[in-house]
Amino acid sequence: MDDLVGLAVIVILVVVAGAICGLIALVQLNALKQEVAVLRAKITHLQTHKSISQSEPQSEASTAQAAISRSEPIAHKAQPSLTSQNASPPVINQLSAPPKKAKPAEASAIELLFNKLRAGFEQNWMTWIGAIALAFGGIFLAKYSLEAGLLSPVMRLSLGGLFGLSLIAAAAYLHHKRIVFEGFNNYIPAALASGGFITCFALTLLAYSSYDMLSPTVAFFALAIIAISASAMALRLGPLLAVLGIIGAYSVPIWVSTGSGNLFALLMYIGFVSLSAALVAHKVQRAWLWYLLWVGHIGWYLVGFTLLKANTVWLMGAFALLSIVGLIAIPRLGLKLNVIEHRPHSLKRLIKVLPDHALLLAFIAPLIFTMLISHFDMQWQAIGVLSIVLVLFLVLKNSRWDIWQGVALVISTLLVLGAQRTHLSPNLFDDALFIFKNEYGLGLLLGLLLTAFGLYYGKKQIKRLAFHITGAFSVFVMIATLYTLIPNSALSTAYPLWAVALFVVAAILIKCAQHNTTLFQRFTYWVGANANITLAITMLLSDSGLTIALAVQVLLISVLIKRYNVPMPHWPIKALVAALLLRLTLAPWTPSYDALTVFGLHWSIVVYPLCISLFFAAAKCFDSSKLKIWLEGAALHCLALFITTETSYQLVGHYPQFDSLNFYEQILLTCNWLALGCVYLHRAKLAGTLAKLYKVAGFALAGLAGLFAIKTLLDDNPLFESLYIGELPIFNWLLLLWLVPAGLTLWLAKLVKPINAKATPFILAVAGGFILLAINSFIRQYWQGPYIYLSKGASNAELYSYSVIWLVLGAGTVIFGHLKNQLLIQKVGLGILAAVIVKVFLIDMANLEGLLKALSFIGLGLSLVGLSWLFQKLRSRVNPV
Repeated sequence: MDDLVGLAVIVILVVVAGAICGLIALVQLNALKQEVAVLRAKITHLQTHKSISQSEPQSEASTAQAAISRSEPIAHKAQPSLTSQNASPPVINQLSAPPKKAKPAEASAIELLFNKLRAGFEQNWMTWIGAIALAFGGIFLAKYSLEAGLLSPVMRLSLGGLFGLSLIAAAAYLHHKRIVFEGFNNYIPAALASGGFITCFALTLLAYSSYDMLSPTVAFFALAIIAISASAMALRLGPLLAVLGIIGAYSVPIWVSTGSGNLFALLMYIGFVSLSAALVAHKVQRAWLWYLLWVGHIGWYLVGFTLLKANTVWLMGAFALLSIVGLIAIPRLGLKLNVIEHRPHSLKRLIKVLPDHALLLAFIAPLIFTMLISHFDMQWQAIGVLSIVLVLFLVLKNSRWDIWQGVALVISTLLVLGAQRTHLSPNLFDDALFIFKNEYGLGLLLGLLLTAFGLYYGKKQIKRLAFHITGAFSVFVMIATLYTLIPNSALSTAYPLWAVALFVVAAILIKCAQHNTTLFQRFTYWVGANANITLAITMLLSDSGLTIALAVQVLLISVLIKRYNVPMPHWPIKALVAALLLRLTLAPWTPSYDALTVFGLHWSIVVYPLCISLFFAAAKCFDSSKLKIWLEGAALHCLALFITTETSYQLVGHYPQFDSLNFYEQILLTCNWLALGCVYLHRAKLAGTLAKLYKVAGFALAGLAGLFAIKTLLDDNPLFESLYIGELPIFNWLLLLWLVPAGLTLWLAKLVKPINAKATPFILAVAGGFILLAINSFIRQYWQGPYIYLSKGASNAELYSYSVIWLVLGAGTVIFGHLKNQLLIQKVGLGILAAVIVKVFLIDMANLEGLLKALSFIGLGLSLVGLSWLFQKLRSRVNPV
């Protein structure tokens, strides 16, 4: 099985190498095609120039020739070439293109290098495959000897070591005697050396982990010597040896797996392999060596978490912190960490510091995540604190890492959350000193230390804004985190201390804002002071107080931006508003908010209108800005939440439960969502880049309202069921059931017409249906009272009232259509009149006899004649002769 695996690896390497060679050849061919096209264009230009020169006087030709001769060196320098044979003739060089069009000349050196590497690999690929086979052969020989028991452990390891050392010695001899070419073409010594070092790595690890023949100290130095030796020889034989050495060294634990789960041995081995690879990558200056190093090191670091135990937590933490120092700090700051940079950088530059940010997160994120899902103890607490200290120490060394102060604050917050999850105890709050213990003491201490750190170094290096942000917001973030964790019953004990801390820090920030020179510093300190004061006031209120405090912060930040004209990026405000909207959206269905009151009123009556006002006020601070649209949209969303939730709460005593809505809740939600859908569609006209989002929200709300309207019409229709609709005419539930939706549907049709004209007639028909139901229901409610179901029957007076009212409405519709010169409205009115006539003949006059029947027909006839005369008069006024 091992032979098959080795053969598969060799085949894969050959296929990958062939693909790389093909890609390089394709790039080279495209470059050659471009050069041929350039040469053809120059030859054409030369021929044209010669024909013009022959027709000009001899003196002018001499002058032009002299000018071309003076420009020849520059043109010749800009002429691209791959080899000496491709050099252009002097005549062509004299007319070469300007340097701006000679970009292939810069890439030709790189293409020449790739061409040289490809040619060398094509000539020596068998050598490399043979070297890989030798390395795998040494590993398989060691495993076979272990399984078959052919020789004693000492003899097996000795023979394997001699085999590896022989390969290394042969490589050194060939390189020293210069039997093959030097430099990148020195393939055979590099291949032999790589096989030897891989064998030595494998045997050393085998002797330590399987046979226990080496103590940890001896194994430590043995692996160090092998790694340093491999690095030294790679520096002499070229980076290609380093590639094979790095890949082979990182793959040794896979090929020589003992199954012991010895995390210390694994991390020690990976650490020294990475040290060796880092030295080589630093010396030969090849970026792809760093990529191999990062992938191998981080990959085994993540594998180490699968072997993590309670007594090895410190080991993973130490390995992560040492990795940050070795792979991020030392390459940037030097071995003695004395390459210091204090100049300030813009936020855009700080974000784009790669690969430093990615490497830091690769080591810190798995560590903190494991801490959160594990049992929090002193080991994790120490590792978290050491991580914060290391990150802040590196920030002091290099200003390009200023954004890492935010990472330190996040780690602090997660430390508090991890401690809270583990130390949660019902008896914790019996002791009044709990605010100084466990997560509460840790959070307060970290907040104060980070604030002191930011203020102190912000004063020393005033142009580095990240220090000021850390000093302004650390206490706010940590106490806000503790505030979300503490139960309401214990808040009265913790509040005095937290309020004092917040007010003291706010006073310090206000004092600092008065003595700072730059606009961003003053703005940061003012916002931080406002945040601390607002949080202190919030803790006096209920849980919804935090929401109000954050909304106030949005307004205060907006006012400060307008007052000081600060060119602040919009994304922090957008992130804060988004968090607020999420909190406001989930609050009505959060159990802790069910009986919550603010100033003696239910919280939603106070919080939603207040947030709406704050968002609209903040939007006024930004004239013709995208943030203005964003804040107005947030206000509309709060309005939608307020209308949706508060109407149901006032009606039935709880927020909407969409799986068990009653008749009246359905009516309210239909009106609310249809109105909000129209508002969103109207808002889409002015929303700019957010227009699509507003349209989607508008159509979604209108669609949900339509579903509730259909459900009410089919299942909870007061015309079919005994449902109470109110005592007063017109001002009853029928107004909201059908008349208000009719008006909103007409508005919806007007809004939809520019978007989809084909859907407008359908929406108008729905509006007409609502109007028909509303008017007939109002008439029936007038005669029948609060219950209008049809099975109660109808009196003659009620039937006549339908005819009279619809006759008046039909006539009025026709008149209105004539006045507005709208044929469609006229047709609708005539249709109404026709329906009234049919009803009169078939229903109203069906039971009349004698004089009443005659008078009814006479009255109907006179009415129709009068309407006809009126229509003619109106038509003559609209269309005069």
